Amino acid sequence: MSIKLKYVMGLFFEKRESTKPFILIRYLMIIAMGLILILCIINDFNFNFIKNIYLLLGIGSIIDGFESFLKKENKRQILLNFGIAFMWFVVFLI
Repeated sequence: MSIKLKYVMGLFFEKRESTKPFILIRYLMIIAMGLILILCIINDFNFNFIKNIYLLLGIGSIIDGFESFLKKENKRQILLNFGIAFMWFVVFLI
């Protein structure tokens, strides 16, 4: 496996420790996304509910970027998290 492929796989399947407040926020957001998905299914796939899921995904990526910044991780990782958040917000606005 090449070095670049290992780096990319490490970005998406990373094993890093997270602090308890960030874990709690992440779990609450996952529960909220699940409830929004159930509401979406009940209301015949109303796309306004799906847009809220994209908004929560963007907020989750910003939280990951902020956590990476606090842990003083690689700047590339921080920019990747904020870039993914920007992508989720663009999808939310479409």
